[in-house]
Formats: sequence, C-alpha cells, structure tokens
Amino acid sequence: MAGLALATYRLPCMKHERWDFLRSGSASDLITWCSLGLVAVPLFVFVWWVFLQSPSRLATLTPVTAVEVWHEPLGPVAFSTEGLESMVTSPPDWGAIQWKTEVLPSVKELGFAVDLPPMAPKQRVWFRIRLPEQQGGHGRFGLLGNRVIAHGPWAVWVNRQLIQTNLVDWPTQLNVPLRVTVPLGANEVLLAVPYVEPMGYAVGSMFFGPMDVVDSAWAERNVWHMEASRFMAVAGLLLMLVSFHLAWARPQEPIFWVLGLNALAWSAACLQYVFGVAENGARGAWFDFAVDASTTWTVVLAIMFALDFEGISVPRLRAALALYASTSSILVMPLWQWERSALLGFHYFNVAAFLIGVSTLAWHVFKKPRREGWLMLIVLVALLAMGIYTLETLTNYAKPDKVFMYPIGIILLYLTFNYVMNRRTVVALEEAEVHEKTLQQKLDAQEQILTEQHQRLQQLEVERNLATQRESIMQDLHDKVGGNLTTAILQARSGKMSGEEALLVLQELAEEVRHLAKNETKERRPLSQMLTEMRQRFAKRLQHAGISLEWKVDPGLHRTNVHAEERHLMALLSEAIANIVKHANATRILVRAGVSENGFAQISIEDNGTGFSYDEVVEGRGLPGMRSRAEEQGATLVISTGDSGGTKVSLEIPVVKGLAQS
Repeated sequence: MAGLALATYRLPCMKHERWDFLRSGSASDLITWCSLGLVAVPLFVFVWWVFLQSPSRLATLTPVTAVEVWHEPLGPVAFSTEGLESMVTSPPDWGAIQWKTEVLPSVKELGFAVDLPPMAPKQRVWFRIRLPEQQGGHGRFGLLGNRVIAHGPWAVWVNRQLIQTNLVDWPTQLNVPLRVTVPLGANEVLLAVPYVEPMGYAVGSMFFGPMDVVDSAWAERNVWHMEASRFMAVAGLLLMLVSFHLAWARPQEPIFWVLGLNALAWSAACLQYVFGVAENGARGAWFDFAVDASTTWTVVLAIMFALDFEGISVPRLRAALALYASTSSILVMPLWQWERSALLGFHYFNVAAFLIGVSTLAWHVFKKPRREGWLMLIVLVALLAMGIYTLETLTNYAKPDKVFMYPIGIILLYLTFNYVMNRRTVVALEEAEVHEKTLQQKLDAQEQILTEQHQRLQQLEVERNLATQRESIMQDLHDKVGGNLTTAILQARSGKMSGEEALLVLQELAEEVRHLAKNETKERRPLSQMLTEMRQRFAKRLQHAGISLEWKVDPGLHRTNVHAEERHLMALLSEAIANIVKHANATRILVRAGVSENGFAQISIEDNGTGFSYDEVVEGRGLPGMRSRAEEQGATLVISTGDSGGTKVSLEIPVVKGLAQS
C-alpha cells in the first residue's frame, strides 16, 4: 500500500447545532440544487450508459484458461545485471521439464515477513500456453497478459527459440501489461519468469487474438495500470504547489504546509507504479526506501491534517505518530542491510496507525457533526479502504488481475480540496454580503439620524436667528427709541417741554421706528454724514435738557468710510448720549471725531457730569449692548474718566482703505 491522504480545510464561521447542517439551506438554495439535479442526473446516466455500451477490446479476445506450469530451480544465483540476462536468455534442460496443469492467474503469495539472505534460492517458473488454431485473414496474432509480478524480467519462447524479453523495463512490469507478437503457425508459447523463492510471484490472466485487437486492449488496460498512476503523481505535485502557495500567502495557517507535504508524499508514493529502477543496485534499494517512507508519512500527515482541520487537540497522539513515522523511515533505510523483508508487516503498521487516526476523528465528528467534518471522515474511510484493498489484493500478489486503487485516491484528495476551497469562497462571499447588508442598514440608520439632526440643526438655526433678530431689535429699541423716550420723559418732568416740542419728539420717535423697520442697505455713507445726522437728531433734545453740545469733527471725514454698519454705529453713539442725559447731570457734551495716524477713525463723547465707578455700577442692557456692538464691528470701545471729571466714551473704528484722509 502506498500512502493515504486527505485534502480539506476548515471553513470559518460554519458553526451548526447537532445535525442541523443536514437541513440547513434556504428555499432558493433548494430550488437551485433541484434545477442542477434535473440537468446533472440525465447527463450522468447518459455518460454511464455510453461507458457501459462501449465494448472492451479485452472481451473480444480469447481467454487462455488452463496452462501447464513447471518450476525450474536455479540455485543461489545472484540477481545482478549479468545474472538476470543469463537467466532470461539461457534455455532450460528441455528433457527435465515436468509440466503440471494450472488455471490462471498463477500466484505464489508474498508472506507477512520473509527471510531474504543475499544468496536466497532462485527459481524460474515456466508457463506453456497452448494456442487455438490461427485462422487466416487476420494478419499476425498476439498474446496479452494482465500483469506479471516478479523480481526479474520475463522471457517468451516459441519452438524452443527466444523471441522477446523485457530486460530493459522489467522493474515496471508489475504495472505494465504483457504484450507478445506470436509468430505465424505457432501453436504454443512458453513464458519464463525468474523469481526469488521466498518472495513469490504472480502471473495474471492471459488472452489471445489478432494483433491489432491485442494492441487496442493493451492500450486500454495500460491506461488503468500506468497512465492513471502517472496522472495521479502529477496531480499530487500540482496540489503541492497550490498548497505551498497558500501556505506562503497565509503563514498564520500552518495547515496548508501539512497539506502540501502530504501531497508531495502522495506523489512520491505513486512513482513506484510508473518509474522503474533496477533492483540489483543501490539506486533500487534507495528508491524502494523512498516510496515506502513516503507511504508512512502520507498516513501520518493525513491524520495530522484531519485533526488540525477539526481543531482536535491531541498532542500525545500527534507526537506518537511523528515518532512512529520517523522511526519506521529510519528502520527501512538500506544502510542496515536487513536479511528479512517485512513489506506487508510494514504496511499493516501503517493501516493500524491510520485506523487510530480515523477512530479519533470519527469520535469527534459524531460528537460535533459538521458538513465538512463528515466529508473528511468519508474521504478518509474511502482512502483507507483503497489502501487495504491494494495491500490485500496486489501488494501480496493475491489478485494480479486487479487494478491498483490507491493512486486513484489522489482524485479524492484534489476534488475534496477544491470543494472545500470553493465552499470557503462561497461562505466568505455570503458573509461579505451579510456584512454589506448590515453595513448598509447601519448606514441607512445613520443617514436617518443625520437627516433628523440636520433638520433639528436647521430648526435651531432658525430659532437662533430669530433670537438674534429679537435681541437686535430690543437693543435697537433700547439704544435709539429708548434714549429719545428717556430724554422726552426727563424734559416733561422738568416742565420744560411744550406741546409743540412734545409733537416734535413724537415725530422723531416715529422716524426712528421707521428707520428700524427699513431693510439694511449695503451702501456705505461717509462718516461725516452719519455724525451730522446724529447731531441733527440730538441737538434740540440736548437743548431742552439744558446741555450744550460742542462739535469738533475733522472736515476731512466727508471722504472717510468705516467698516462698521451704520445702524450699529448710530445706535452705539445714541446710547452713549442717552446715558449722559439720563445719568450724568451734565451741562456740556464734547464730541470729537477724526482719523488717527495709524489709519483708524476715532470718535469720542465726553461730558462734564458727575461720572461713575465702572466697578460699582449695576449693568443693565446699555453698557453690554455697547460693548457687543463694538466687538461685532471690529471696533475698540473704551469708557474712562474725562478731563473735566465726567465720563468719556472713546471709539476706534477701522476705515475702508483708500478712502481715509489724514
């Protein structure tokens, strides 16, 4: 038996409850599989029917039933190159032949363990095959044999003349059918096969017929004997390359290295069926060692791979298997020159090791069944059955007509690997789709939240704008309308306001309200115009309040524009004058305005009133409103004590470049 292996791989995120995997799958999957079955089943039946209807060329040949056998003792002859050639080409003692009738196949089975000293006795078994009468019109006739297993080349004699040998390629004769062209008129053929007496031999069934039919049948048989094994060896190498590439690409998954080494060992074991090395030298001995050791390592690596695949932690079993493979590989080395052959015993130990691994795997699969675990177990059992079949029917020569089943196992290896990798890809794609759907749902939810937040922010922005507008209107009413009302109230209380003057105040208040209701204009007026308008508004009010107004404004301001908005500037100055009228008890107000050397417009309003302590005053809406307006317009507001002891309000405003005049 050559090695046993498995190729599967653990699929991520494939957790199922007990036996649930048997009924997993959606309705769409069921419909898909049914549709594929409607196509695949008739196609399979058609292919199988064609295969069955295709006649085998072997069936058209005449089988050789009974033969006559004679065992010729050769003595302790050395199986050297010269000795083999002499054994094949030298004729026997024709007078000493004693024929005994037998039925093919003719087998002397290999024992469990046999003594094999260097000069073990040799024999040559002779088969006399009586041929039916050759009928004319068919050209040449031939003889076809399924298999010859022996430790020496065979030879064919007709009329006591040697006509054909396989001295060149006899090491591969265990897997190459025998094919002989029979001379015209021959009525019997002698087949001679030398063998080592303790190790036995096997000669399979034979057939006779026209040479063209024999050639076709030989080619047909050779596909299963030789070409299939060669193809399996190549498939093992291809699987090794793929596995090593995956192992290199994914170093975090060492299971691919195990799979690649397993495929390499499998390919090496298959070479014994397709590659022959002369067995009389060191090359042959080391070749036998290589294929036998590869068999053992294939079994051990298959078990290790299966255990890793299912995540079964059995370190003692793994260590014992590795020790067994290493020890047995060392023991079968040709260095020791053992005088005993234990080929069958060696492989029976492999079967025992494989059974231990399969039993361990089966126990865990039954406890925690998975689709991939069951597939792996089924493949392992199938490969074990193929190995035992090969061991019991061919390795010990019992049934030489059968075909080696072990090399076909590499197909299971390759197909299982492809299935698992495809399954892994499908699962990854399904998980990606589920993940994508989950992300899309989260994205939709976040988008909904953002939409709601955006709507809320818009609502808050509207509310903030309304609050700002309300605050601005209240501030304007306080600074402009409130100041005029305060002045009018003070005048009315003092009895200094006549009816005509009250009417004038009401008209000014109405003008202020209309001014506030107007839309703001983007046009800028020179600073001198704004100050002149302010002087006109407050002149009569200050006069009625008994306050004189001194005006010291630079005439050059008529060409000076400032960055401040007119309504904010007018409101700020109006609030400053209203505070003087209301709180200062002043008799004089001095207004100065001009442009400083550093290019800023400067406006100051100073009174000669009582003044105030800024730290002790209780702020209302006026002073904070003045500071807020100044900050919004980029101006600097300073409230200090004036030269005459009253209050001085100073305002410094940036001017529009290119329009300021010094």
